[in-house]
Amino acid sequence: MLALPAPGAMSYMMSKQGYLGDAAGHWHPHLMFFFAGTDSGDWGANLGGSPVIAANDDTERTTTFFVLVPKWSDETFAVTEH
Repeated sequence: MLALPAPGAMSYMMSKQGYLGDAAGHWHPHLMFFFAGTDSGDWGANLGGSPVIAANDDTERTTTFFVLVPKWSDETFAVTEH
């Protein structure tokens, strides 16, 4: 098992060159925040109209919050529907 990231650690995926595979393609530009087992409701995640998506990993006991942003790193607009 990997060590848990520090509470509130973050990363960003803003390049159009990122590729999640044939099914997902390039997905969306986004920020990612990592917390140990946090309730997604604390961030208003997974609610209609919210730019925040939460994913829980029961094995690692982490919650990752994905915050969609409107532009890629080259400043072009991205479609942020999910």
